[in-house]
Amino acid sequence: MVSDDGRASGTPGHIAPLDGIRAVAVAIVMLSHAGLERIVPGGLGVSAFFFLSGYLITTLMRVEQTRTAAVSLRGFYARRVLRIVPPMWITLTIGLVLTLAGVIEAVNQPGLSAPAVAAQYLFLNNYTDSFGWNGGIASMPIWSLAVEEHYYLAFPLLYIGVLRKLSPARAALLCAGLCAVVLLVRGGHALAGDPLDQLYYWSHTRIDSILAGSCLALYRNPVLDGTAAWRPRRREVAGALLLLAATLVIRDELFRQTLRYSLQSLAFFVLFAAVLQSRGLVARLLAAAPMKRVGDYSYSLYLSHLLLLAVVMQLTGLGRGAGAAIAYPLSFGYAALMFHYVDRPLARVRRALHRGGYRWRGTARCAAA
Repeated sequence: MVSDDGRASGTPGHIAPLDGIRAVAVAIVMLSHAGLERIVPGGLGVSAFFFLSGYLITTLMRVEQTRTAAVSLRGFYARRVLRIVPPMWITLTIGLVLTLAGVIEAVNQPGLSAPAVAAQYLFLNNYTDSFGWNGGIASMPIWSLAVEEHYYLAFPLLYIGVLRKLSPARAALLCAGLCAVVLLVRGGHALAGDPLDQLYYWSHTRIDSILAGSCLALYRNPVLDGTAAWRPRRREVAGALLLLAATLVIRDELFRQTLRYSLQSLAFFVLFAAVLQSRGLVARLLAAAPMKRVGDYSYSLYLSHLLLLAVVMQLTGLGRGAGAAIAYPLSFGYAALMFHYVDRPLARVRRALHRGGYRWRGTARCAAA
């Protein structure tokens, strides 16, 4: 079965194009942060990560449900913690030490604030601006990890309690309905005069980007459902590309912070379905060895690139572009070390959680994988 990093020891196998999608997404984010934000839409890379996360996690749940007739709630949470928390906390702690040493400054104030730093470690930092909590560790783009973690906490309960009992079509329709609710919530915040820029960061206004990936995983999944999988036609792929381009061209702030995310999710639904079933040039490029390597490193690249860029700029006085030329190779080296000495050992622990475990039979019938 596919493990929680997308590798497999059986059907459906390693989903190779996902590595390439991770690589493209992190490259978009890093190029944007290197001073190219007017050309390269960094937010699009984050939205792609969100969709991929929803698709992969829900696919894994379907595989586990088929294999064991149950879903491991404890196992799921344990694997997510082992995958996400150690690299994040290590990188955060490096940032904390650098801030205490005066190498970089805290967020929006001279010194660190205990509540703001604690919120970062506890995946609550995407709401700290709402409470006026400044003084967090700067140059840590971990708000998106908070959104994902909140999804990881809630979605397994929804899947075990409701979705797995429904037909695939109804389960996907329910998730699509929840996506529509989130869009309405964004619109409600906008009509209430809440700061539009905050809608980009809050979990309850962005989680639909992850749920959209769950929709694709639940209904006519391009990896799991074989001949029953939905295969987009060329005109549908072309339409999705045009729609995605339109979301980048339209610069109206109200559109960008409300409808944009929903339309991007719709485009990703089509494009992911097409790429995951393709054997053409794009799919081969996404599955190539260099793309796989960057995909393997993508999480730690995302965690570290802004921090190292801030350090280089502070020590050298260089701008973002020139600073990135120094910082990004350092970030790649950091990600390589993290992958080989943190991620890989913990991946073995996660696989052991699949092999062993316990089974609890109750209303939700959860089982450890």
